[in-house]
Amino acid sequence: MIKIINPDKLTGQPFFKELINYLAENNDVILRQIKKDFPDQKNLDRHIEDYIQAGYIVRADKRYHLALPMLESLDKLQLDQMVFIDDCSAIYQALQELRFETKLINETNACVIIESTDFERQQLTLSNYFYKLSHKYSLSDSQLSLYELIGDVNQNYAMKYVSTFLLKFTRRPVVKQKVDDIFCQSLVLLGYIQIVGENAYGLQMAVDSDQLTFIAKKA
Repeated sequence: MIKIINPDKLTGQPFFKELINYLAENNDVILRQIKKDFPDQKNLDRHIEDYIQAGYIVRADKRYHLALPMLESLDKLQLDQMVFIDDCSAIYQALQELRFETKLINETNACVIIESTDFERQQLTLSNYFYKLSHKYSLSDSQLSLYELIGDVNQNYAMKYVSTFLLKFTRRPVVKQKVDDIFCQSLVLLGYIQIVGENAYGLQMAVDSDQLTFIAKKA
């Protein structure tokens, strides 16, 4: 099956996903056949025209076939790049093994959080969570656990509290927190801090106190 990673507004349409996989199995079909196989699709002609204009589908001699820029090499691949890929291919398996570094920076206090992620951003990290929310992408199961804690929170608002708490570890190894708020719970869930006593927490990240940088352990 053809998978679209990091789709935009057009390629994220349910019909687009259905149509490209349909054409992958039924190449060079006529419009009448497409309409027959998608009887409930509204504005089908207009959608197909949009896909043709975008260069994803080609119409020639009244027949339609795919013209997707399928991913064929991992060279120069950038995180968050839109990708069309066969999820049964060897290159997809290789893609799943790639890891990328992400950075979250709180401009107010200059705190930096460095995390590692897979290309599809399925891992539970703060960067992945905020990325998925901002693009309205589906959350992974582990990310849904974080959603249950903090919901669709504003990134700057969350980073203010998260970074302020983490910075306390630049001054001492154990931090007391009388009120167990949702952001503290989130850091525990992420594995960035752990409970070491009553209302006491220890850091589970590498830290550069001079640069105010916190580095998450790689999964």
